[in-house]
Amino acid sequence: MPIKKIRSDHVEIGMYVSSLDRPWVETPFLFQGFVINDQNDIDELCRHTQHVYVVVPDEEIQLTRREPNQPEASAQSELPRQTNYKGESNVDDEINKVRHSHALFPELFSEVESIIRTGGPLPFELFKQPAQNLVQSVTKTPDAYIWLTQLKKFDSYIYKSALTAAIWATALGNKLGIVEEELQNLAIGCMLMDIGKLSLPPEILHKPGRLTNEEWEQMKTHVDLGLERLQSNAQYPSSVLDIVRTHHERLDGSGYPNGLKGDRISLFGQIAGMVDQYVAVTNPRPYAETISPSKAEEMLYNQRGTLFDEMLVEYFIQALSTYPTGSLVELSSGEVGIVKAQKSGHNLRPDVILLLDPDKQPYGSFTLINLDNYNHNGTPVRIAKTLADGEYGIDIEELSL
Repeated sequence: MPIKKIRSDHVEIGMYVSSLDRPWVETPFLFQGFVINDQNDIDELCRHTQHVYVVVPDEEIQLTRREPNQPEASAQSELPRQTNYKGESNVDDEINKVRHSHALFPELFSEVESIIRTGGPLPFELFKQPAQNLVQSVTKTPDAYIWLTQLKKFDSYIYKSALTAAIWATALGNKLGIVEEELQNLAIGCMLMDIGKLSLPPEILHKPGRLTNEEWEQMKTHVDLGLERLQSNAQYPSSVLDIVRTHHERLDGSGYPNGLKGDRISLFGQIAGMVDQYVAVTNPRPYAETISPSKAEEMLYNQRGTLFDEMLVEYFIQALSTYPTGSLVELSSGEVGIVKAQKSGHNLRPDVILLLDPDKQPYGSFTLINLDNYNHNGTPVRIAKTLADGEYGIDIEELSL
């Protein structure tokens, strides 16, 4: 639904506040998104924020609003056709429903790699049904596909990153109300944006340490390599090609390969670039350590209006929620768990599967807890922080959940 940035002292009773000018966890507000019921709500907002984002009529939609002295980083991106997606699905039911379609993605990526290695044509039709399955599930709830992807071991980190990026981009597109056909193109573009890497030498692609300057320049050629591969097939929509072409461009012109600025980067390219960065820093890679989801969200938040469109960052953080599904968390009790599912209106208290006890020893069995009513030794338990994959020796892919 369209959202507008306004000063906190301009908020009126009845407005729906969708996000703040700072992370929710830095404020006393219990819910990520709420209706202003009285003057006390407005006073509380003014005490803790300078501006907020509120739901507005469709015709008022506009992305980044920067100061007049920063025109070069402005991206007044046009949204594609919009729609409203209905309801949410029970996560366990949705997991069972999509388990088979999700299991086909490793086969799809293996087929793609084989085609690339042999120089054969890569038909657009190969991705249409998988993308449709993904989009139809994610628009109900992203939890099912994210959960299955986090627990799945792929042959290459590239494949897992590609699917994870497609899921989160679709979740963001869902927030923006982008119609299903365009969401499918967004998902396909994110699956294929790094396809050019399959044409790079394996010793560069899987190098465990820092790349040399020469190797980094070669790594950056994956954009043109991927674009060249897809442009040879006239079936690919321009929106898919735009993602491959611009997902490493940045709002302020600091990206590559062409140093594009502002609205010269397509909306889908901006979405893909932002999601790609989030996925890259939170998922294991051979050449870099992972960081926790909360640190990744903070990183994006600090880059809003410079590297990434301000409003897109706000939307994306909403889509991720404070504790994204599939992320490791440490509780106030000292226990460690993994987030299983979000609950509408209760994003600070998701469902969590316990993995380690307060002494960081594995539990004998996995228990799903509801943080609304879970306590330890009589004390209510909350999430203290998110963890990076691998902390306390936990490899998410190795969990038998």
